Amino acid sequence: MAVASTGKVARRDEFVHRLPKIELHAHLNGSIRRSTLCELAAARGIDAAAAMLDSPTPQTLSEAFDVFRVIHACVTTLEDIERLAYELALDLDDDGVVYAEIRTTPRALPASLAAQNAGTLDEYVEAVLRGFARYDSKQEGDKAGLRLILSIDRAKHTASDAEAIVDLALRFQTRGVVGMDLSGDPTKGEWAAFEPALQRARLHGLKITLHAGEVRGRDDEMAAMLAFHPDRFGHCCFVSAPNLALLKQSGVPIELCLTSNLLSNSTPSLERHHFRDHYTHVDSHAEQEERTVCCISTDDSGVFNSPLSNEFRLVMQTFALDEEQAFHLARRTLQATFLTPSAHNSTNEAMNQLMRKDDQLRQSMDARFAAFHQTWRWS
Repeated sequence: MAVASTGKVARRDEFVHRLPKIELHAHLNGSIRRSTLCELAAARGIDAAAAMLDSPTPQTLSEAFDVFRVIHACVTTLEDIERLAYELALDLDDDGVVYAEIRTTPRALPASLAAQNAGTLDEYVEAVLRGFARYDSKQEGDKAGLRLILSIDRAKHTASDAEAIVDLALRFQTRGVVGMDLSGDPTKGEWAAFEPALQRARLHGLKITLHAGEVRGRDDEMAAMLAFHPDRFGHCCFVSAPNLALLKQSGVPIELCLTSNLLSNSTPSLERHHFRDHYTHVDSHAEQEERTVCCISTDDSGVFNSPLSNEFRLVMQTFALDEEQAFHLARRTLQATFLTPSAHNSTNEAMNQLMRKDDQLRQSMDARFAAFHQTWRWS
């Protein structure tokens, strides 16, 4: 019995690793390798124990934001940002991720420790894109497609700051920035202050994802966000019954991060995670028929020490998904990406080139899912 059980575990682990996966909710800084974070902390004279780097994982949402403050104290140059982007791309590729939309909040940072003046927000985005390009140039064979989402921090940014970040995103729209995100401490800032900037971003073709329902007592804000109808929601841990009904009716995809929600105490257990509210079991040989596209994501793989393959393992283990169901769950995430629609037409040649690249990337992902489905040893 033990041998059979061990064999099943090994098979599942192989399955989730080889399964083509799409990552739609990953913060650049929160996905930092622990080894890189410790190295940067030492270089900046930050004591690992005092900075909680010796602690395994945060246990509350407040502690998670404390870890982010440590990361921001360690990641202080554009060189660091490029390194994080490059290493994250490698880690995603190694984990079987075929496409990822990485999000980050631009900051003015010096180019290096030797530089005296901070760079611009444009240079920050350039550093991320250099990291992606470095991965793309060195990696051979099938590669992970990478796109960027720029985040507005509701706790730190003003409405004017938000408008500036939208302008920044639009300047890089033909170079891989596909959307905008509203994130940051959910107990601070007001949705109404940022809605105009995000509405303008949408009018110019950028997609929108919103962190929502991360804490209790924000029902009115959730209702207002639902009325805005973003392209995706992130988390949605605490949603009132009326808002949950509207959310399901809306059909807006949800980025679900099981480990993050568990370790930050946003769900009492994996078994009670709200994935169960949005996913419906169907026959293992059929497509999922649930209205909501569930996008299994990591949130902060470095902070929470959980790559995307582990998130799929947890979903399968906790909610009794078989391999076919997990495959369709992963493939259905294709519908929620921020890639340019293939039917899109533009008078801007740069946008047309981007559309062609996005079409090629979409076809590549379809091919990788098809190849996996054809070659996996289905039981």
